[in-house]
Amino acid sequence: MKKILAGLGALVLVLAVIVLVRTFMVAAPESREAAKESDIAIDGEAAARRLGEAIQFKTISHQIPSQSKGEEFVKFRDWLEATYPAFHAAAQREIVSDYSLLFTWKGSDESLDPVLLMSHIDVVPVIPGSEGSWEHPPFSGTVADGFIWGRGTIDNKGSLIAMVEAAEMLAARGLKPKRTIMFAFGHDEEVGGPQGNQVIGQLMKERGIRLHFVADEGGIVADNLMPGIEGKVALIGIAEKGYISLTLTAHAQGGHSSMPPRETAVGTLAKAIDRLQKDPFEGGIEGPAAQMIDALAPHAPFLQRMVFANRWLFGPMIENLMSASPTSDAQLRTTIAPTMLRAGLKENVLPTSATGIVNFRIHPRNDFDDVVAHVTEAIDDPTVTVEISNPGRLPSTVSPTDSEGYELLERHVLGAFPGAAVAPNLVVGGTDSRHYGEVSDNIYRFIPIVLGPGDTARFHGTNERITVENMEKAVRFYVGLIEDATSGAE
Repeated sequence: MKKILAGLGALVLVLAVIVLVRTFMVAAPESREAAKESDIAIDGEAAARRLGEAIQFKTISHQIPSQSKGEEFVKFRDWLEATYPAFHAAAQREIVSDYSLLFTWKGSDESLDPVLLMSHIDVVPVIPGSEGSWEHPPFSGTVADGFIWGRGTIDNKGSLIAMVEAAEMLAARGLKPKRTIMFAFGHDEEVGGPQGNQVIGQLMKERGIRLHFVADEGGIVADNLMPGIEGKVALIGIAEKGYISLTLTAHAQGGHSSMPPRETAVGTLAKAIDRLQKDPFEGGIEGPAAQMIDALAPHAPFLQRMVFANRWLFGPMIENLMSASPTSDAQLRTTIAPTMLRAGLKENVLPTSATGIVNFRIHPRNDFDDVVAHVTEAIDDPTVTVEISNPGRLPSTVSPTDSEGYELLERHVLGAFPGAAVAPNLVVGGTDSRHYGEVSDNIYRFIPIVLGPGDTARFHGTNERITVENMEKAVRFYVGLIEDATSGAE
């Protein structure tokens, strides 16, 4: 017995040594070189005012295309040309599908693959009836109290204007790029980009263009949003989840509500959805989630760093902790979200069918067949049919973190946001960058916008805003990125 206890003690000691050694190996953040600050003077207040002007154009995307007002996109395009003349003189502009814009700033070395910076012109509607809850009207573009207010400041005119502010300054200064840089500004990203960046991506494929790297929206600079990590964390999306919606339909015999059967179509559907939600998809710390944890480990307090540095031992614990939050749980698995229900025509009539739509954001480990199979098995009811209502899209491929594109983004994050940690992550929403998967292997999703506690609800929500200081930092970020990206380094 003593030998067994001694052996167990020795094993525990060995494990403890391994855990501590691995922890101290990541005890301090790896030294990374921040990009040198450009000597161009940036007027953040002026950039903020121009963003405010851009917000005033109601470039709203609606699910029903006929509801969108094309003249607002034309007015925005004309304003952009008048406001940024040096950029328009330096870069060739193409109008795609009437309202999307593709700019090509030709480099001197045509052997170098171009870089693509992306954003989108369109914004989501303001929820009817919520206008009175805004501190400033949603399309006023008011600059007040240190903020620029309005729909699109976060998503996504803030980064678009920061890009063209930077390009304008560099063009006015006489920048002669060695590597071509392109800018794609879609007009329908909020409805999937079918006429905007999907068409532009296809044009590039037809023209034989291969992109060095792509930078689009996605991750943000999270300020005290990452559990256990104090300060700012810049999340660079290296992949994005897929998307599919399924319609569940429960069938039953109709009749008068005064003589209901033991279970109605509504009841059957409710049980099916309940069973589905209680049977989540398998999770796991792998791919972008694992890379994110490894990148954040050096910045974590000692105990958390010890757990992060030893995923081989504490993996289940980390997964349980991440699963407790919807935000981090979405990094681990395909998510299940019932979003729409429909049944019945009159309160005293039993419906013959009840339908529900469930939206799934697909993890890179899964595909469409996996989703349908999981739902069918979880519901386990032959009276409920499962059909694809929106085939959506598959998850993207995962881009490398050892490419020049990722390195440039990281260096300029550190330059514009000193002290920030940088980590790759999985973007749980969708972006237009997916339309470029056939012309680039290096697609990154990041906008230099700082969001803190309480700010995430402003995304597509009420009182959307960014700070004037953030606008200045975003312009600085893009000035440096464009200078470096066009220098021609391989």
